[in-house]
Amino acid sequence: MKFKAKMFGAKSMIATLKEITNKFPDDVAKALYQEANIEVVEMKRRCPVDTTANAPHPGNLRASIHAELPEREGRNISVTVATGKQAPYAVYVHEDPDAFHPVGEWKFMEGPLKESAPHMNARIAARVNLNKYPKITVGGDEPPVGGGAE
Repeated sequence: MKFKAKMFGAKSMIATLKEITNKFPDDVAKALYQEANIEVVEMKRRCPVDTTANAPHPGNLRASIHAELPEREGRNISVTVATGKQAPYAVYVHEDPDAFHPVGEWKFMEGPLKESAPHMNARIAARVNLNKYPKITVGGDEPPVGGGAE
């Protein structure tokens, strides 16, 4: 999305701000989904795989990890990362600290999320890239309002 605006009155400013506000949630939802898929890659890397001889479904759990499309409820946007129906045992593998995993580790989903949590807002903001929105000026000689510094 690109547009340029130079505003000289309150009506113009309100209209431009409404346009940005209406489009912003879609950008956040997209960025959140993209970041969730980065987490999915790490979760799959850490996911245990049954490597025993004659394992019924080796790699089934790992293959089932996925990010679902963003959901919006009012101003809240969320993305769910889950395992598929083909791995109903996922919770046992994830939560059992005593299980032996020659490949992977327990808490293979929670671990990456806890590690990323302190940085997630910054990652999403960078992905949304608020600077892509134009600088909004009122009048023509005034300093920019919003959109970042000059």
